[in-house]
Amino acid sequence: MRKYLTLFGLSWQKQLEVRSDFLFERARSMAVLVSIYFLWSTLLEKQSDLMGYNRVELLTYVLIMTLLRAWVLGCVSDRIPSEIATGKLSELLLRPISHMGYWATQDAAMKSLNIVFAIPEVLVFSLLMSAPFYLPHHALTTILFGLSVFGGMVLYFQMSYMLGVMGFWGSQSWGPRFCFEVILEFCAGAYFPIDILPAAVQKIISALPFPYLVYYPLSIYLERLSPAALLSSFLHQAGWIALLAFLLNNFWKLGLRRYAAEGG
Repeated sequence: MRKYLTLFGLSWQKQLEVRSDFLFERARSMAVLVSIYFLWSTLLEKQSDLMGYNRVELLTYVLIMTLLRAWVLGCVSDRIPSEIATGKLSELLLRPISHMGYWATQDAAMKSLNIVFAIPEVLVFSLLMSAPFYLPHHALTTILFGLSVFGGMVLYFQMSYMLGVMGFWGSQSWGPRFCFEVILEFCAGAYFPIDILPAAVQKIISALPFPYLVYYPLSIYLERLSPAALLSSFLHQAGWIALLAFLLNNFWKLGLRRYAAEGG
């Protein structure tokens, strides 16, 4: 455990050393928050509700969505293809730490750093805008929300790590990853709630792992799910985590064989 804690601290320092990248990312996050907040706020100016959401619920969705983008959707495993292409992977494989554990620790460090800055940003913005904010009526809701968010973090890391492992079969991964991220953010509910879409589209998206990253955790927080839907969301999220764990294990083994065959 000590080696992971040491790596966590070093990852924090590394992130803070590259200040320009970090500041640009925080500026991008605030730009998304401001644009989406004012979009929904303007649409709700002359009506009490919009597509089943009242003003408090929808603007709370936007505010917490910003936090989840920082906490759930932040990652550093997009560097894995470069690590494979340059041969640095060989050095990491000799260390007394698992490769997935190495990247999971760095990922956790980045997420924690993001949330440390995102919370004050959202808080200050909310105070300046006098933004309404929904508070759950039951303490259990907060616990379930936290569990769902944690599941979303695990799920996103698995998907991002799997994309990184694809670097064994091709070093040019930025194009596919960019397309993947665009589709993911749309289907995850990282811009708007999924349930404002047509029912047929909702069914298709709900069959994917993406809405269990942002939309379902937020639906739990806003207490919009029935007990049956709540249980279903956790079962689907757990099912996807189990499936991706199985796929990751097999892709990693196949990738290592290819890497060794090529003299990596």
